[in-house]
Amino acid sequence: MIPMALSRQGSIGTLLLSLAAIAVRGTILPEPVARGAAQVLAGRVMAEGGRLTGPALKAAVEQSGVLLEAGLAKSAPLGPDTKSALLELKSALSTWLGGDPGAVAPARKAPPPVKGTVPRVQLPETPVLPDAPRDLGRALHGHTEAALSRLKLLQLASLPDSGGVMRPAGPELRLELPLMIGPELAMLQLQISRDGRRRDRAQQRGWTMRFALDSAATGEVGAEIALLGRAISIVLWATDPDTAKALEADLPQLSERVSSIGLDPGAIRLRRGAPETAAPASGHLLERMS
Repeated sequence: MIPMALSRQGSIGTLLLSLAAIAVRGTILPEPVARGAAQVLAGRVMAEGGRLTGPALKAAVEQSGVLLEAGLAKSAPLGPDTKSALLELKSALSTWLGGDPGAVAPARKAPPPVKGTVPRVQLPETPVLPDAPRDLGRALHGHTEAALSRLKLLQLASLPDSGGVMRPAGPELRLELPLMIGPELAMLQLQISRDGRRRDRAQQRGWTMRFALDSAATGEVGAEIALLGRAISIVLWATDPDTAKALEADLPQLSERVSSIGLDPGAIRLRRGAPETAAPASGHLLERMS
């Protein structure tokens, strides 16, 4: 299953751009396909006024699709979920086309998500859609399969290590969120991990969150946020020089904002350019398959 997912995986952003373009040009899809498409589009996260609140981010994580099977295992109530919506859309497309038309590898594939690597992201590929209805259906089926394959790899990267033993750094959750910033679709890659080594005086373990976001206005930006008790440290980074300069000017305001919500700001700094990404260990994905 994993080699197949690796060959098929692609950003859900391409599918979302396709569905949005179809809606704009008024193409009529079969009702089950249109319903599935609407559910997938509803999974976009709206950043009202360019801001993403804590509750909105929490809901987006829960509905990202990465936690679907974990919720089912716990008999937890299920709300709208990206993986469920993708599966429903794929099924509707297969029925419309009279069967699975076979997977088509995306023209441009992002590096697969791998446990322990630094989040990096790029703008989703803008698709060129065919006019013939069945050709359009096959293209949508391929985009849906690519998004599902990437979601499976994100779930794999979020699992405990082989044998159920967590790494010393603790468990890790990896996911990607389609973020609407005004009319623009940007992909937010998020990594949340529990630090098994750092503890505060109350013996509470620390948390680390890393993210990367790419948009036309800012270029690729990201952050690493470490929280231990009420102490917090933040490292921001940006690949665009103008964006980096603007972020650096706002660091004092960020420190004040952190203090205003009851946290103790430690080091808050900016790195110019993306962080180095260490290559995954040889055979890592094969080991995960065993």
